[in-house]
Amino acid sequence: MSLINSSLKKNETIVSQRLSDSSNNNSSSSSSSSSSDLEIDNDIPKRKNILKKKRNHSNKKNISIKGESHYSIELIDKLQLIISFSLIVSIIYLNNFPVLNKYLSRFLKLHYKYEGTNLYDIGIDDAYIVLSGVVLMTFIRSFSMLFILRPITKLMNINSQKPVQRFLEQGWYLIYYSSSFIFGSYIYYNSPYFLNLDHIWIGWPYDKLSPLTKTYYLFELACWFHQLFILNIEAKRKDHVQMFTHHVITIALISGSYYYYFTRIGNCILVIMDFVDIFLALAKVLKYCGFQLICDLMFLNFLVSWVVLRCGLYNYIFYHTAFKGRDLMKSTECIVGLFQKRCWTNQIIDTFLVLLGSLQVLMIIWLGLIVKVAYKVITGNGADDVRSDDED
Repeated sequence: MSLINSSLKKNETIVSQRLSDSSNNNSSSSSSSSSSDLEIDNDIPKRKNILKKKRNHSNKKNISIKGESHYSIELIDKLQLIISFSLIVSIIYLNNFPVLNKYLSRFLKLHYKYEGTNLYDIGIDDAYIVLSGVVLMTFIRSFSMLFILRPITKLMNINSQKPVQRFLEQGWYLIYYSSSFIFGSYIYYNSPYFLNLDHIWIGWPYDKLSPLTKTYYLFELACWFHQLFILNIEAKRKDHVQMFTHHVITIALISGSYYYYFTRIGNCILVIMDFVDIFLALAKVLKYCGFQLICDLMFLNFLVSWVVLRCGLYNYIFYHTAFKGRDLMKSTECIVGLFQKRCWTNQIIDTFLVLLGSLQVLMIIWLGLIVKVAYKVITGNGADDVRSDDED
């Protein structure tokens, strides 16, 4: 029995020792884990500080990039003003020298005047006037933005960089489209095709242009070349591709209609387009000035004019061209083997119709965006620029 008791005591001693060892191990592991948790807890504020510093650095970097972008845009405007002004003054001054006059005068006067009249034909030398128009438009735009529109931003307390730049851009568009509309409307009102589309085609080709009509058409072409350039120095919008396509098609239509003496229909379409764009530019200018209610009303006028003119009257002119124009010009259809100063074929007319139709497709796409903004206005959210910057 004594042996049994002694063995039992030994076993109890071994078991108790093992239990104490395991408890010691558990306590040590728990203490180590708690200490590691404490270390992690202590690291959290440090990590937050590091992340905060990184965010601040990133924000400062973004601000500096935006500031540099704004500065570069303003610098480009000033450079455009200096370069264009220098070119204009140089050409005018050097034109006084007989040895240079026969070259530089091409940039300063209309070409192909009919002898004994005040009417003009067209020709390749008209490209000199287009180049002059691009330089002149560059000067007028830069001068207007720097010395007319920028002071207005200070007067209206527009201080942030992006609203200031947007105001300058839209203010210029307001000046340009208003001037173009007045100029084009005067020609249209005093024309034989005023409110009579048949006279767009009857008697074609119209190869005798008044100096006013010729100047108007060449400067319209110059303005759209200039706008194509401006489109690529302004901040890109989400519809940059559509705008670029629109400008290219417009240039093709103006230059093509000038070559084929389709200036009458060109005048009608340009007046329609300019009138609508006045409302859009004015609405945006009012928005940047803080006149939200008037902006919303002007935007609704823009929507109505878009639907009536660009989706209504524009398509009627398209229909008239497609189904009546050829019959009214039947006597001047191209005849194989016969010399004709200008004549038309189905392929020529169809090409113009494709270009006009492409413009209509773009206008329908933009109409969808305009309706979204109109919905915001009606629901009380206010008109916003759907062509927002593409920051990506």
